Amino acid sequence: MAKISVIGSGGWGIALTILLHKNGHELTVWSFDKKEAEELKITRENKAKLANILLPEDIVVTDVLKEAVTDKDILVLAVPSKAVRSVSKSLKNIVKDKQIIVNVAKGLEEDTLATMTDIIEEELKGKNPQVAVLSGPSHAEEVGKCIPTTCVVSAHNKELTLHLQNIFMNPAFRVYTSPDMFGVEIGGALKNVIALAAGIADGLNYGDNTKAALITRGIKEIATLGVAMGGEQSTFYGLTGLGDLIVTCASMHSRN
Repeated sequence: MAKISVIGSGGWGIALTILLHKNGHELTVWSFDKKEAEELKITRENKAKLANILLPEDIVVTDVLKEAVTDKDILVLAVPSKAVRSVSKSLKNIVKDKQIIVNVAKGLEEDTLATMTDIIEEELKGKNPQVAVLSGPSHAEEVGKCIPTTCVVSAHNKELTLHLQNIFMNPAFRVYTSPDMFGVEIGGALKNVIALAAGIADGLNYGDNTKAALITRGIKEIATLGVAMGGEQSTFYGLTGLGDLIVTCASMHSRN
């Protein structure tokens, strides 16, 4: 059993908290908002982000970051991508050396185009964090209900990757591994551009032909750019590229 803290109490954070709790781990979830934390403690539900899915009573909820981080084996960073840098800065003086941190946010920083793991490593320089990424076609609404889902975990070293695969995987949540950490992150970020185009097509009442064209030509562009940036081509045609693109373009849960 691992002691795990999920940093972020949005839909994805809550879904992963429940998943990891089902896997037999000891869980804490941190909320930036004191009012939201108090409501979670009482109702055990984030009604705005993940309605009708309840946190088990033995999961600790806190709005104190130091309390959430202290003596934890693994931190799961489940804050929005725009908040990754500020939260990482807040973590610098309270995380232990070589802390395992799993980023689950998707995106690139607007000003620098840095990946989320790049930001974490930059802000925690000197702490030597063991950073990994979990990504793939995984809507929180379905993960929270234990609907079969597949994801990919990737880290700088194989030992950590395999350890995290074991931490997250269960019969309803299959986790594959990849050595291409950069490609995994880039695929999750770039697919949002094509997904927005698919959303626009839906808004214009275009049909399935248009969406099929956007997905197939879109993944080609994602792969071409991703390889030019340093990723492996096969990564973009797997779960974290094509898989994530399909679920984002086609699902009613998406915000595109």
